[in-house]
Amino acid sequence: MDQNNFFLSEQTAVVTGGASGIGLATVQMLSSVGADVIIADVNKKKGSDISEQFKSDGKKVDYIYCDVSSEKSILEFIEIITKNYTSIEILMHFAGIGLEKKFIDTTLDDWNKIISINLTGSFLITREISKLMISQKYGRIVTVSSVAGLRGGTGRSAYGASKGGIIALTKVLAIELSPHNITVNTLCPGAIETELVKNMHDKETRRAFLEQIPQKRYGFPEEVASAALFFTLPGSSYINGTVFPIDGGFSSSGIIKNEFL
Repeated sequence: MDQNNFFLSEQTAVVTGGASGIGLATVQMLSSVGADVIIADVNKKKGSDISEQFKSDGKKVDYIYCDVSSEKSILEFIEIITKNYTSIEILMHFAGIGLEKKFIDTTLDDWNKIISINLTGSFLITREISKLMISQKYGRIVTVSSVAGLRGGTGRSAYGASKGGIIALTKVLAIELSPHNITVNTLCPGAIETELVKNMHDKETRRAFLEQIPQKRYGFPEEVASAALFFTLPGSSYINGTVFPIDGGFSSSGIIKNEFL
């Protein structure tokens, strides 16, 4: 087996939302297999501090401010990276926010904020990075949806709609960008131990999730990052347009009776 199939040396990856949670775990994993990484995040202090930590360990991890909900911010980000990097081989798009709120209580401001960051942000950043990848005739894009985009659930009207939109967007991009040697796949994390989930899942929500997760636990950011990394490796070049749940079996489960386990 060719060992080069497991390394990303001489490749540069952009990771949005890379200053925390699943994004940060992915930055760590990409760096560990030889990739140069650009953290694109709205948290300037956290992004800069993390970048310096990696650099002190001899890793090439830079931080550049980017607000994915702002076209102006994204275009400024693109201008910086085109001036300072020869190519961008990988985009990992993790930036996003959550909301747990009854449908009838969801305001238009709630809706617009979630859609703007989660779905419009995905459209804007993938559109601009795709242009760079098309010019270099190579790219690997991994977007992040959610099991909320696959299954209905209480309190998920805006969040679920934004994540379902990412699934549809990913499938279209997989087709349109394929002639340019670009693959596009999306991850659908379930209940993962992150700050976002901590803020969305109260005690009752955690109980409800754990009842339907066959593995009876929440996942960890590193488990999602491992899957994200897989889609960027040379050996995964024939995988395109995939919707990939990482949820301990949650999206496959139905009625669970303990006496059968």
